[in-house]
Amino acid sequence: MTTPTSARTHRAHRTRNVAWRAGARALAALAWVAGSLLAAPAQAQAPAVPAMIKIWIPFAPGGPTDVFGRLAADALRTNLKTTVVTENRPGGNGAVAVNALKLGPADGSNLLFVSSGMITFSPFIDKSMAYDPQRDLVPIVCIAQTDIGLILATNVQATNLQEFLQLARRSNPPLSMGSAGLGNILHAYIELFKDATRVDLLHVPYKGASPAFADVLAGQISGMFIAVGLAQPSVAAGKARLIATVGKRSELAPGVPTLAEQGIPGVEILPWFAIMGPRGMAPETVERIAAAVRAAAGTEDFKKRLSAAGASPLVVSGPEFTRMIDAESQTWSRLITEKKLKAE
Repeated sequence: MTTPTSARTHRAHRTRNVAWRAGARALAALAWVAGSLLAAPAQAQAPAVPAMIKIWIPFAPGGPTDVFGRLAADALRTNLKTTVVTENRPGGNGAVAVNALKLGPADGSNLLFVSSGMITFSPFIDKSMAYDPQRDLVPIVCIAQTDIGLILATNVQATNLQEFLQLARRSNPPLSMGSAGLGNILHAYIELFKDATRVDLLHVPYKGASPAFADVLAGQISGMFIAVGLAQPSVAAGKARLIATVGKRSELAPGVPTLAEQGIPGVEILPWFAIMGPRGMAPETVERIAAAVRAAAGTEDFKKRLSAAGASPLVVSGPEFTRMIDAESQTWSRLITEKKLKAE
């Protein structure tokens, strides 16, 4: 039989056990909350800015990709407060620079500056390309869109588009047109122009727009499609002739009509330039770099430097940039297929 004393003792022990367990649970809950609060700042903290950022530029110095790549480097240098260097690695229509990028880390210290032709055109015209933009690269931020014009060497006996077409139709061998590389977007303009006009032209690929332009000025090739900003000083000095623009008139040469205005439709897409990185970059790092460029793009200095180079701001990042790339890739792919364009 249980005595009153033993019953009271049993109840007391049970009460103490319940209280101990409740206290333990409360302490555990407090510890979890405290741990969460301590961990939260670390989880929310953005990745550290690298001590140095290198931007690989896949074409020769002096061309538009080089000019805008250095402008992008200035934007990151100013807004990320870190050292930013650029290194030109021309060759393989970007393949040499992409390979250098792939060998580096994916922590934001290793970036690539690209032209749109490398991303939305070359993969469809050259199936043997040594890189795959979708597999190897992460789009970060587009910074600019550039005006494109058709220029001629001064030793070409034509002063306007119609005279050039007449000359090209009777020339044997064909007149020569330079580009920044096989499968480059400047090559695309030549092929679309040939298709739209039904004229035969000899494509001469270079390692970048700058050496091709030098040969136009020297009269070694007949002409090329080129960024208006790069060509305009020489055009103004009478060292080359600008006979048409692509898509829209340029503020640097408002009196020069577009190809479409002169009866040659079908050559409309304008190139853009952007920062990309290697696969594996953290989304936070991608956004930090994009934000630095967006901050720079709102300044008058950035706009003036773009305008002087014959370009205008086109600042796009995130899903919008991805959609833009996809849409343009589909357009180029369809045109290449329909017009049976091939890399030489």
